[in-house]
This record gives sequence, C-alpha cells and structure tokens, in this order.
Amino acid sequence: MEKTMLDYIRETPETLLHIIDKRKEYVKELLEFYRQNHCEGICLIASGSSYNGCLCAKPFMEEVLHARITLLTPFTFVHHEFKTIKNEMAIALSQSGCSTNTLEALRVLKENGHRCVCLTGRDDCDARNIADLTVNWQAGEEKVGFVTKGVTSLACFLMVFALELSKELQLIGEERYAYYLNELYKTVKIHPEMQKKTEEIFNLNKADFLGRNRVVLLSSGPNFGTASEGALKIAETSCITAIPYEAEEFLHGPLYPSTPDDMIIVIDNENHSGSERILKIADALRDVTEKVYVLSEHSPLDETHTFNTGMSADGLVSPLYRLACMQVLAYLMTENTNRYEPHENIKKFKKANKVASKSRDNLYLDLQKIK
Repeated sequence: MEKTMLDYIRETPETLLHIIDKRKEYVKELLEFYRQNHCEGICLIASGSSYNGCLCAKPFMEEVLHARITLLTPFTFVHHEFKTIKNEMAIALSQSGCSTNTLEALRVLKENGHRCVCLTGRDDCDARNIADLTVNWQAGEEKVGFVTKGVTSLACFLMVFALELSKELQLIGEERYAYYLNELYKTVKIHPEMQKKTEEIFNLNKADFLGRNRVVLLSSGPNFGTASEGALKIAETSCITAIPYEAEEFLHGPLYPSTPDDMIIVIDNENHSGSERILKIADALRDVTEKVYVLSEHSPLDETHTFNTGMSADGLVSPLYRLACMQVLAYLMTENTNRYEPHENIKKFKKANKVASKSRDNLYLDLQKIK
C-alpha cells in the first residue's frame, strides 16, 4: 500500500532524531568546505518547501553564527542577485535535486567561478553533475510530492550545521551549545504530541476546517517559515487560497478583504521576540471572524481553538514541531474534501509542461491524478 502524507509526517520525529544524533558525521563535509574556501557567511538558494525550510532555520542560524544569512529564490538569484555574492558559502537546496530553477542557479554559480554546494534529499539527482559538493540532508524516502518530512528535516539539518559551524568558529560556548542541542532534542518529543493535538482540534471543529473559504496564516521570525509552509501545503493540497503574512503587516492593508468566513491561524514564537504582540493580534481578530485558531502554549483563546501540547522548546527551534500542525491540517482538510483535485485548467497546464519545474519525470506519486 502506498504511503500517504500522514505516514511521512509520523516518520518525521525519528528522522529528526537521526539527524541530531549523527550531526557531526553528516555536516563534516560542509564544515570542511566552509573552512577550505575561506567562506564568510552563507547564501541559501531555494524555492517552494525548501525555501520555507530555510526560512524556518534562518533565525536560528543567524543567532548562533552571529551573522546575517542571505536567503534567495533561484529565479531572483539568477536574474537579479547573483552578482552580489562575494565570499559567502553558496548553498542551493532541492529535495529532489532535480528542480530546474535550482540547477540553473548552480550553473550560474559555476559559470561565474563561484564554488557551490547543493543540499538534497536524495543521492540520485542531477545536481550532482554541477555542484562542487552535494550533501544529502538525510530526509529519507518521501514519495509524495507534497513534502512534509523533507521540509522539517531540512530545517533541522540546517540548524545542526549552523550549531556545529558556530562551535568550530568558536562563536558559541559549551554551555550555549549544550542548551541548543537539548532544545533540538526536545522538538523530537513534542512532534508526536503536536500531531495528536492537531487531529483533536480538527475533529472538534470540522465545519470550520472543511469550509472552502480563504485561510490566512500569521506569524513572524522563526515561525513565519511555519506559516509560509502551512500556506503552501494547504494551497497545493486542498486547492483553496491560503496566504501567509507577518502578523503586524497583516494589519496594514491585507486585513481589509477579510470576512467572517475566513479562517485565521496565528502561530506564536513561544516567548521569543514579538510573541506578546502576536497573541494580542490573535485575540483582537476574533472581532473579524470566529474562525481564529492559535498555535501557542500561552493562547488567549479557549482550548477548542488552541493548538498546544503542554510542552515547548526554544522559539528558535519550535518550527521543527509546529510544522507538524500545518502539515496534519493540510492532510486532513484535503482528505475530507477535494482529495487533491485542482481545477481542470490546472490539469491542462500541468499536462502541457510548457514550463517544466523538474528535470526528471515521475519523481513523486501523482496524488492529483494529472497524468
């Protein structure tokens, strides 16, 4: 029997534990590359869920490396930004290793004499033919194209890479190193509880989650990546409009199209900077719609509208389990409604393949039954 998205979500804690346990082995080549090429900073180049995985990891990376991490989509990098890269470690990321835009970014880097790395979720990929170094981020098998385990494992891999690099560069002391390592291990324990809580809240409020109206996801900092991935996952599976906004920016214009039919999901950063303001916004938005849900251990809403587990980790690593909430919701919302059925014109667009996004066919199961 073919695995589902939910199967891969449930495999995620074991995958995270494996990456954390064997972190020194898995990031060794990356540390050597950084040192040997005298890199100063990191430029991440990714799209889709890989971009969102980077977005989740970026605040943690910046915190432990005491540096700004650049994050660009491949198209923007190739057509608008590639000349600005100097001594940064250029890392292109693609779970399949066959995304055409990522391959193009790697080619541009090589053509301009810049050594580059590709992080991928599989060993057999076309990126290996271009990058100077290709490293598997240890996502393991994931045959469903609406990736879940892949994005969370990528965020975790980037976090442990940054942590080990920080230690090697003597930017972080042993006490702080041990603290963050412990927080990473906490996320493995919380992840299954997040899955259970999400299913519980979904079943309590099925009418809300099975509506076909707009979903808005609000957060900031580390969990803006969680909101962005949640919006992407809900949109590509259930085929309804889902939009992420920074919580404060939502009040400055994007709020106005909202109606009582909209669902708003607010993701807290758990005592990290901005958390108090985010929760205040969530509480106030109940004047707009009753379908406000909060992902927080300190929610101002009642239990029936709160995704919590009674446990938490440092806000900088919290996306590693908060992503589970978004992924489980996307799965349940889709399985109980349209079952991945896009509009006929989308099927026509995909079949025409005029703008291919992958260099190989049949990389993933076709849940949308387009072929």
